[in-house]
Amino acid sequence: MFFSINSFSHEEGANFSGAIIDPLRVHHAHIEDEQRINFSFIDDVGNIDGNNTYSHSLELAINWDDNFRWGSEIFIPYSNTGRSGADIGDIDIQLIKYAFINEPETILTGIFGMSLPTGNKSKGLGGENTAIEAALFLDKAYKNWYWGLNLELGTVVSGENETEFELATAVSYSFIDGTTDLASPKPQQNFVPSVSFELVSENILSGAEKGTNVVTVIPGLHLWHPKSDWSIRFGVEIPVSSDKENDRVYLLQIGTHKDWGGIFN
Repeated sequence: MFFSINSFSHEEGANFSGAIIDPLRVHHAHIEDEQRINFSFIDDVGNIDGNNTYSHSLELAINWDDNFRWGSEIFIPYSNTGRSGADIGDIDIQLIKYAFINEPETILTGIFGMSLPTGNKSKGLGGENTAIEAALFLDKAYKNWYWGLNLELGTVVSGENETEFELATAVSYSFIDGTTDLASPKPQQNFVPSVSFELVSENILSGAEKGTNVVTVIPGLHLWHPKSDWSIRFGVEIPVSSDKENDRVYLLQIGTHKDWGGIFN
């Protein structure tokens, strides 16, 4: 039943420009029902035990209303990047998402969220911290071009003191046929390829790691099948700052925008 539900462009009924992609790391501003799994394969030359490191996360989003203005989202991570085996990490929840501007080519969304201490601290996959997060996400399309921007501020309210600010931006070009003004929300072609480039800066403002600034760039390739709305994305995170968490992270993402009401009804 899941695979047979009709959905076009983003979610069925959404009139967002087809040039507005789902970036690899930058959060999109448009609000829709969404189901996605994100795989990360970590290349770390400092890894002396020779074991492969990986993580993946299940990303689920829900749209609350027919105007695609209110929503929520959850990210459930799982990895073997800790000290002693694989386990779940800290879950992130975007409790409230509200689109202040909600037009086909321009979406500006405010977010209030939380990070929960669900990670196994003994395995190095969580710090027993509860954090709250506030953010602004922007999607902007022009013909077949897309620009995305994230501004996020998070602070620990229970656990080790830490405040972090993240700035992330993405630009992409989608090869959609026949675009003269607004890229069609439902392109009449079998596949839509896109190329993207993202930049993410994570700056620790307070806490034990105050002053740490990790900057990465992410080139990416995307392939979207508009009729079914399934898409697949590839990319690689490359650190460009002296502070870094890994040497490279290879990304693979698979997702769609099926209507939750259609799935369960």
